[in-house]
Amino acid sequence: MNWKFFLILMFGVWILPSAILADVDQGDMRTEVMMIDDWPADAFMGLGGISCPGGELEWINEVTPICPSSGRIHVRKMTNYTCYTAFTASGAPEPRLTGVGVYDINANFDSDYTGPVWGDFLIVPSTECDPAALVDPEVYWKGTWQGQRSVSCAEAACTWIGNLKIVGKGIGGDIEGKHFNGGEIITTYTPLPVSWELIPGFPVGGPEGIVTGVIME
Repeated sequence: MNWKFFLILMFGVWILPSAILADVDQGDMRTEVMMIDDWPADAFMGLGGISCPGGELEWINEVTPICPSSGRIHVRKMTNYTCYTAFTASGAPEPRLTGVGVYDINANFDSDYTGPVWGDFLIVPSTECDPAALVDPEVYWKGTWQGQRSVSCAEAACTWIGNLKIVGKGIGGDIEGKHFNGGEIITTYTPLPVSWELIPGFPVGGPEGIVTGVIME
């Protein structure tokens, strides 16, 4: 399926219930948002630590570590940056959550690269997705994420799905003291999560993730 068509379909499904919720929650100063999480081809910023509990790590290729002794893989502080584009329930741009973000990935994977995942994130509101904006920002969202990664395989191809919960707080500027709660579904096609653009011959690019959540004033 063309990813642009998929996004339009998802956005259409999301708009109506979100608009209703926005009307109900006006007294609570809540803004329903949807964010497109698109990993650039150069998103990778650091491998962090990848280990094989009780044994020695081996690599089949750059995205497929294995642990022959136990099958388990531990990932600590793998770091990527990403580009966010946010919209309100009415479909208007939401500049407070549009910009560039960075996050670290921690995971306790089983032999099929599934299991609990968690980490920290930082999002800097910006008109461009420039990782330079992540250095000593004055206005930013900071928080944590956690969830579970699962896998579905058909023939020789596998799809890994991350189902995540996100909690953040605004610091500085007009987001000072505001809170963000939401969820994200991330879709990847490699044992270690990497940008779709890095998969040879892959027919489409990102976005890898779709976030839905609420800004609370």
